[in-house]
Amino acid sequence: MVSGKKVSIILPVYNGSQYLKNSIDSILRQTYTNFELIVVDDCSTDSTPDILREYASRDNRVKVIRNTTNQKLPNSLNIGFSKADGDYFTWTSDDNCYLDTAFETMVNFLNKHFSYGMVYTDMFLIDAEGNILRKSRQPDPVHFLYRCAAGACFLYRRKIAKAAGEYDSQLFLAEDYDYWLRIYQISQIKHLRQYLYCYRSHGKSLTSTKYNKIKIQTGKVLDKHFPYIMAHIPNRRILYAFLDQYALCKGEQEKELLLRFKKQYRGYGLHRVIYNSTQLVQRIYAHMNRKRHK
Repeated sequence: MVSGKKVSIILPVYNGSQYLKNSIDSILRQTYTNFELIVVDDCSTDSTPDILREYASRDNRVKVIRNTTNQKLPNSLNIGFSKADGDYFTWTSDDNCYLDTAFETMVNFLNKHFSYGMVYTDMFLIDAEGNILRKSRQPDPVHFLYRCAAGACFLYRRKIAKAAGEYDSQLFLAEDYDYWLRIYQISQIKHLRQYLYCYRSHGKSLTSTKYNKIKIQTGKVLDKHFPYIMAHIPNRRILYAFLDQYALCKGEQEKELLLRFKKQYRGYGLHRVIYNSTQLVQRIYAHMNRKRHK
């Protein structure tokens, strides 16, 4: 399927030769064919450059950028998107893959629903060999107020990317959550309940190897967007989910305070709970900053 709307896919890769072909093939098999694939090689030392040269020589939709120094994920995304000329943007990982109708489904939705700036879908979780482990149903957009709800299959408009700005290099490992929260604040986001992506779980993935660092960075995202989050929490369930997530990202002392607070204010009205939780989290944030600058 070809349409007037072009999709730009950025694929950052560092020593990803093991699954890279599978990832690229899943893009080239898309039923929606009006796209460009920009692969940003972040100084790989394995066979990744050879694989990329092969694909670029076979298909002119595949473009390769090789960083001269290792930039890590957020900067590699920014480098790739700076060269993108599509109407819709997305990015993927070298160890994951799309189902064949992923682009077509998401493009069709955005083409028909102009008030939405971003769309995301559900995923299959697969093992290192590609076997399906289970389905992963993503939560609806309101859950962005306390967690990264979008998963790994998404599409957003170029004009939304321009309004949101670049990915934050200081939030490596949680740069996606920060970005989705920025989009959430300026546009409607739609969750499509279709399984259109395979997310690979294996021992070398960032999720597996950097879990504790991801928690710390997620805490920084929640700190960054705290005023907006507190002003837009719609109900007690989302508030308590936020407090649980915030506690998970902080130290044991802060976690104990937050959990004790939840128990103490369980019977109070939402506005009072939000007001008091705001005071508590601000005290915790100030305390963490004092420890950081000692």
